[in-house]
Amino acid sequence: MVNATLINVTNELINETNTSLLTSSAPKLAFLHGLLNPVLLAFILPILFAIVIIMFMVRSVMPVSPFLYANARIQSRTNYMVTDALLLSLIDTKSLKEFRSLLRETDYGEELEKNNEDLRSFHAAIEKGFISSILDLVKLSPKKSKPLFDAYLMFFEVKILKIVYRARFMKLKVDEALVYSIGNINENLLKHLLATESIADMGVVMAPTIYAKIFEKKYETIEDFEVKIDEFILNNFVDIIKKTKMYDGRYITEILNKKIDISNISALLKFRIRGIEKEKQKALLIDNKTELCLRFDKIIGAETLKDFAEGFKGLSYYEPLKKAFEKYDEDESLSHFENELYGFFKKFVVGNDLGHTLGPYPLFSYLIKKELEQRNLFIISRGIDAGFSAEKIKEMVI
Repeated sequence: MVNATLINVTNELINETNTSLLTSSAPKLAFLHGLLNPVLLAFILPILFAIVIIMFMVRSVMPVSPFLYANARIQSRTNYMVTDALLLSLIDTKSLKEFRSLLRETDYGEELEKNNEDLRSFHAAIEKGFISSILDLVKLSPKKSKPLFDAYLMFFEVKILKIVYRARFMKLKVDEALVYSIGNINENLLKHLLATESIADMGVVMAPTIYAKIFEKKYETIEDFEVKIDEFILNNFVDIIKKTKMYDGRYITEILNKKIDISNISALLKFRIRGIEKEKQKALLIDNKTELCLRFDKIIGAETLKDFAEGFKGLSYYEPLKKAFEKYDEDESLSHFENELYGFFKKFVVGNDLGHTLGPYPLFSYLIKKELEQRNLFIISRGIDAGFSAEKIKEMVI
């Protein structure tokens, strides 16, 4: 009897609970039923789809929108670059005067007209023309990217510092035709640098600048100083990309690392030619933390040039070095190695252009192409001055 009563009470409680749940769920069920109405769905879904598309576009375009104007200007500036046709015409010139005349309508024309017709003046003018390209980019670029180009400009500031340092180290007079104000090295700072008489004096002048810590140390050789200052500006550049969270920063860093790698490979070749002790070579290379750096010991220890080239197997530099070695076997000219490496570098940069048409990449790619263009102009003018044949000069340009 008691059990029957408990069962009845329990059933009544369950029935009341179910009734309560159904009553409270009714508005929710009605709302869900309304959402599933075909007419309403046909109206809502396109709106939701449009919102998703707009959000995706905003998220994709916002990081690159500040660069649209700069990229458009850079596209127009490519008209003033040295075309392949002009390059061939320059190779065929018979004098530096004719060489200068053909470059009148390029970025280098104005500076070349100001200088004498000797080779050293030509190279200084070409470099100034290139530097003006960087300064123009700094002006054109959005505020966020200015630190990036200022950091890149430091790679050229250190050329000036190296010239003065080398002169002070060797107690020679600075050739003022090769130095000029640029970036952090303004006219006032350059004036004080040229007035120094020793490396210690340079340290005092550079104390208020970003380079202060580099000049606090004493270096046994010029090469020690140059490696340390190169590593400093490389690390500074990479840090700027990380701090600003630069769009496409990974690809820009990859280009820079390849440029440093090629510089290291060229240095390793020169060490072999100059007979620098193997124990000292590694300390004179720039550690940019790439896979190449992990192979320094093996490459330095290579007994023959063929073993040297084989040390790069598995890296992207192996094929160009292999081709260079085949050409070297024919005429024993070490220039083949540098030419093949820079040719590979140019193809790498250009090959990435189509995949990175927005953001800062096109600007940085333009600067690298201008650097390689400048290299070609140096080679051609040097070949003309030395009386090389057009065929010989053509072999050396990329």
